[in-house]
Amino acid sequence: MRFTKSRNLYLAAGIGLFLLGLFCSFYLIFPDALLKQRLVYELETRLPIQVDLVEAALQPLLTLSGEGMKVGLSGQTEALLQIDSFHVSPQWPSLFTGDPGLKGAITSSAGELSFLSQRSGKLDLSGTDLAFDMPLATSPATRIAGTLTSGKVTTSLPLQSATESRIDVKLNQVAVQGLEALTANAAGLRLGKVSLQMSGQGTSFSISHLQMSGGDLVVSGEGTLMLVVANPQNSRINLNLSVRAGNQANQTLASLLELAGSQQADGSRKLRLTGTLAKPIVR
Repeated sequence: MRFTKSRNLYLAAGIGLFLLGLFCSFYLIFPDALLKQRLVYELETRLPIQVDLVEAALQPLLTLSGEGMKVGLSGQTEALLQIDSFHVSPQWPSLFTGDPGLKGAITSSAGELSFLSQRSGKLDLSGTDLAFDMPLATSPATRIAGTLTSGKVTTSLPLQSATESRIDVKLNQVAVQGLEALTANAAGLRLGKVSLQMSGQGTSFSISHLQMSGGDLVVSGEGTLMLVVANPQNSRINLNLSVRAGNQANQTLASLLELAGSQQADGSRKLRLTGTLAKPIVR
C-alpha cells in the first residue's frame, strides 16, 4: 500500500514538473511577432477597425500585454484612439463557473479603460479620464473633442434580440471644432459638460437622459436610437430636445436658435432631431 502511494506521488510530481517545464519553455520560445500579427488580425476581423501595434508579448499567468497601439475606423488613415499600453488576462475564478472570461485594462497618458468579458458574450466596460478627438461623419473638416470623465457600459456581444444593455457616460470640455463661424470663438461650438444615459434591448435603445451644460448651449432631451451594427453611422435617431443659448453664446448663435423649433414657456426652443447619425435632420 505504501509503495503504491509513493509511486502515485512520484508520478504526480513528475507530471507536475513536466508541465511546469513545458509552461516555462512556452513563454521562452513563443514568437512575439506572430502573437502581434494574430492579435491585429483578430481585432480587425471582429470589429470595423484597423490597428497599428508596436509591441505585444505573453507574460506569466497567460497575461497578454502590449504597447503603442493606434486604432482607427476601417478605410480611414487617421487614428481615433491612441493606446500607450494594455494587458489582458484570464478571469481565473470564472474557470470553475462554466463561463470563463477575460479581464484587462487599456491605459493612455491620462486615463484608463478596463473591461470584463465572458465566453457567453457578457461585456462590462468602464473608463475614466480618456481624451478623445475624432471627425464627425457629417463633415470630415468638423471634429468633436473632449474628455470622457466616467463611463460604464454593460451589454453582451454579439447583440441578440434579447440582449439587454446599459450605457452611462459623462463627458467634459466637449467642443465641436469647425463651427467657428456660428460662435465667433476659436474653440468652435462649446458643449461643455455632457451626460448620457441609455438602455437597450437588442439593437433598439431608449435614451432616457441627455443633458448639456456649461457651454454655448443648454440642452436636455430624450428619445430613441436604432443601432446599425454593420455601419453605426447609419443608425437612426429620434430625439426630442429642449435647447436654449448658454451664458457664453454669442448673438449670432442665439439668433439662429430663434429660427428653429417652437418656443416654450421657459424661453427654450423645442426641437426634434431625426435621420441618421451621419445625416441628422433638425425640425
